[in-house]
Amino acid sequence: MSIQYKQYFILSPKMNLIIFIPAIFLKFLFNILCFINKKFNHKKPQRIPPTSNHLFKMSASLLAEKIRLREITSQELVEAYIQRIKQVNPILNAVIEDRFQEALEEAKICDKNIRNGEITIPELEKQKPLYGIPFTVKESCMLKGLSYTGGSYARKGIKASENGEAVEMLRNAGGIPLCVTNTPELCTGFDTYNYLYGRTCNPYDIRYTAGGSSGGEGALIGSGCSLIGLGSDISGSIRIPALFNGIFGHKPTTGIVSIKGHFPCNDNIKFKECLLIGPMTRYVEDLHLLMKILTATYNRDLYLDDPVDLKKLKVFYLEDFGSSMILVPTQKEIRTCIKEAVKHLKYCGSEIEEYPGNLIHNIEGVLINILSLSQIPILLDPNDSKHEKQLLYELPKSLLGISQYTFGAIFLKLLTSTNKMLKYSKEHEFNIQNQRQYFIDLLSNNGVFIFPTYPITAPIGKAIIFNPLSSIYSNLWNLFGFPATNVPMGITVDGLPIGLQVIAAPYQDRLCLAVAKELERSFGGWIPPYSIC
Repeated sequence: MSIQYKQYFILSPKMNLIIFIPAIFLKFLFNILCFINKKFNHKKPQRIPPTSNHLFKMSASLLAEKIRLREITSQELVEAYIQRIKQVNPILNAVIEDRFQEALEEAKICDKNIRNGEITIPELEKQKPLYGIPFTVKESCMLKGLSYTGGSYARKGIKASENGEAVEMLRNAGGIPLCVTNTPELCTGFDTYNYLYGRTCNPYDIRYTAGGSSGGEGALIGSGCSLIGLGSDISGSIRIPALFNGIFGHKPTTGIVSIKGHFPCNDNIKFKECLLIGPMTRYVEDLHLLMKILTATYNRDLYLDDPVDLKKLKVFYLEDFGSSMILVPTQKEIRTCIKEAVKHLKYCGSEIEEYPGNLIHNIEGVLINILSLSQIPILLDPNDSKHEKQLLYELPKSLLGISQYTFGAIFLKLLTSTNKMLKYSKEHEFNIQNQRQYFIDLLSNNGVFIFPTYPITAPIGKAIIFNPLSSIYSNLWNLFGFPATNVPMGITVDGLPIGLQVIAAPYQDRLCLAVAKELERSFGGWIPPYSIC
């Protein structure tokens, strides 16, 4: 099938003035800050302590089977992860609030039920495939009885009154929640920091960011302190921290996993279409298991258990978004891992083709969409959370260090305020929908697209605040509603994880997972940070 690529995206002078000149300045500022941080931050970081416990080397899928067969107990597994979290979390600061005692009691009940034969092995495998397995949850996804602030000082002390629907599905499958994990203020950035709970660090080097907004989940899972977890993603917030923390993270097709119970959220249709809840794991087989659980009530067969023949797969790839003055160039190691992945899939018999287009032509409409998606109340008034504080009042306070709002949140509010000067035209919408349909036709039901998750590895310090436009690598697929999986592909010479994302057409999540599984088998997948010399 021959598909003609049409370059509809022409940048107007107004857009150049309003978006591109500030964007060039931000890129310059980001590069300067990264240089300064690396030049002067030579303090040897505290490392994640090693562990010899064999339980930490097994997937949730395998451990669930061992619990069913009474080869191990849920209690010993839950106790092991609780002790590991207590040991490592003081280094990472990933956990906001725990329910360790309740989790241990639930684990004991699981073991008792298995011993007494109250539920059979086939019933467990079919109805409760996570029976006795501990999991963790991003704090913005409701977990009954635990903190539910979204990292906002204005919501201090608020607890979840019930479970969000995604959390409830994991509970019904037999999973045991251990804790809720840190997020940037109102999930508004790619560095997990807020004034309520502080900053979460990267387990591979605590001087570097854990990413966001699912940074707490990413760091806890990447450090080996959690088996599986739930994150959320509106602009790369599952995939970017998955990349930075060396794990797998899957953004599902729009609409197939419930987002009920997520905070923040609003009534904007486009916002709800772009917001996803999805799994974050150390092993691909656990992504597959969690996706089956999370989509069990969806009214369309996703064929998640159907085998994928790599010899019949079409693989398109691109190493960067395109040449641009405003985007940070793709790191050499990331380009290399994309080439290696494509080379391996070609060896497996897949049909390989470099993407026959240039995504840079999408950039104007995508950037306007990013700004419009962020139109949620950010500077929440503690006395009335339905209203916001004035930006011009809080910005100077933040610069003086006396604002109750993080600079990252205020900076995002400053960026999104420019949206009032922009107009998302029918032409923009037509162009994006045209490009979306082009990709649907290109990938069909047997194609994937391999692309950077983010152009660089985890930046040092808080510099990532000034690089918001690099989220376009991930955000585009939220706008399109496509499934996408971050796949870890090794470690750089600096000891930081690298990776890529595998993208498929809507409802073809199984293709993302199949390719991720093959790349995990060939390139090793998650590498424990404590195993790196």
